[in-house]
Amino acid sequence: MKRFFVFQLLILSLSAITIRAQDNIPSNGKDLIKLMYNTYSSNWYPYLTLKQDMFRYRDDSLIRNEVWVVAYSAPGRLHIRYNDFDSGRGWLIINDSIYSFNHNKFIGKRPRLHELITLGLDAYIVPPQQIINKLIEMKFDLSILETTSIKGKIVYQVGDPEKLCFWISKEDLLFYGIRKVSESGTRESYFENYKLYYGKPVATQIQYFQNGHLELLEKYFEIRLPSLLPESFFDPDQFEYTRW
Repeated sequence: MKRFFVFQLLILSLSAITIRAQDNIPSNGKDLIKLMYNTYSSNWYPYLTLKQDMFRYRDDSLIRNEVWVVAYSAPGRLHIRYNDFDSGRGWLIINDSIYSFNHNKFIGKRPRLHELITLGLDAYIVPPQQIINKLIEMKFDLSILETTSIKGKIVYQVGDPEKLCFWISKEDLLFYGIRKVSESGTRESYFENYKLYYGKPVATQIQYFQNGHLELLEKYFEIRLPSLLPESFFDPDQFEYTRW
């Protein structure tokens, strides 16, 4: 009976979010980012850990499968280990830069504005103006917003779909995906299969397509929302010693 009561509360909470999302109609991308934040900021997660099953494809055929270990801390920090901690391979994203490691040794750093972290995680807990500034830096045209259907899902589309745009579910304001068009073709990413953990929505699958062909599928498991992650987890000097 207690589990049923908790389940009913989660359903009612998600239904209330859906109603608020549908009652507020944004006129541009800036309004939409503010609406996303106002809807979820009081019930979002600043920390996240998980494992992700990675399936890589070429010419629509599976060529490799491996498991990565991941930790996220708002705003915009990510720690990824290939296979496991003992591999010594992975990378950090901190301060809009990516730090690469092999055999627990730092091998390089380069700038990295990560659209998926910004829109899929940070946008719901970081003050909207910071997100807006970053999206403008990423070259999204926030003046363009329309309602459309992507893979049968009704979304707000922000930006130019012939160049660079992102999608937010109209029903619940959860991030759905991105399209980037360049000389190498069209790349699309989709956040899917949201599930509630402690009443908070977490995407449990991401798909990446290049020119309509699946390149990468990530499936998440052992998802946890810790109350705190140590700062050392995102310190390049502590990469070798970090465990969770």
